[in-house]
Amino acid sequence: MIRKNKIIILIGILIIIIGASLTFYNIQNKPSNISEEEREFGKIKEDKRPLTIIDDTGSAITIPEEPQRIISTAPSNTEILFSLDLENKIVGVTNYCNYPEKANNLEKIGEMTPLNLEKIASLKPDLILGYGLYQLGEIAPLKEAGYNIIIIEPMTINETLKSIRMVATICGIPEKGNSLIESLTQRINKIKTKTSNIDISKRPKIFIGGIYETIWTPGEGTLFNELITLAGGRNIAASLPGWAKISPEFVVKEEPEIIIIPIGAMGQADELNIKENISKRAGWSNVPAIKSGKIFVVNEDLFYRASPRLIDGLEKLYEIFYE
Repeated sequence: MIRKNKIIILIGILIIIIGASLTFYNIQNKPSNISEEEREFGKIKEDKRPLTIIDDTGSAITIPEEPQRIISTAPSNTEILFSLDLENKIVGVTNYCNYPEKANNLEKIGEMTPLNLEKIASLKPDLILGYGLYQLGEIAPLKEAGYNIIIIEPMTINETLKSIRMVATICGIPEKGNSLIESLTQRINKIKTKTSNIDISKRPKIFIGGIYETIWTPGEGTLFNELITLAGGRNIAASLPGWAKISPEFVVKEEPEIIIIPIGAMGQADELNIKENISKRAGWSNVPAIKSGKIFVVNEDLFYRASPRLIDGLEKLYEIFYE
């Protein structure tokens, strides 16, 4: 009898062990309900100093204290700072930083390139938000002089959101950055929901053009191409790498249904003139977009600047394509 009881107890213990093991296994292998956006842009609540940041060049930069004097060397960086309500900490921007309107009243450091290093140094920044590409070599002397420089050069919408989070974290307002990212992500997902199930054959063919004889258009790997795709369009240059130089014949061959001309500030008369000139281009009379009059002139800043306004650009494209 005693032996029988021992066997029953042992079996019970074994069942408990097996049950616990299965529970642990299920917990470990349970599909996550966390969205990709939440995984990518996890909430940051702690602000530990000194703070080490990896910028878009892969460099590790240590920020000892929360910055109080910030210089932006690109319009996109300036727009990110304003979107985070950090304008009171900006001590210098470039001549091209024109949005929002308040940016025009800030101290100017001059051109985006060549950078006026003496002017930058005179403003005594404790953080410089630089831009990649052609500024890297010019920024090197500032780094050697001991200035804290973060290079921001996002190539996708997700990388733009990461840049926003990075700036917010550096400036000691991670929750504000998280909140802005969440708002922008919701707007992106709203467009995705509308376009994700649209068959490729029903998506309008899009040509992004210009007012000059030489035609440069955004292809694979550009922010503009990503925006077109998310908004439910088919970029006729999607198979071409980067910003591609194309011929007028290429446009005719691809038969775009919508033509979009990104340009800077202009009046209504200028817009009408641009549309008329595009319509009268030699050999383009049979292009579907010209036959139907679907030529749109848009604010280029919504598509070229890696800032929160990219989502304004996304919504604008969807409006043009489907509304």
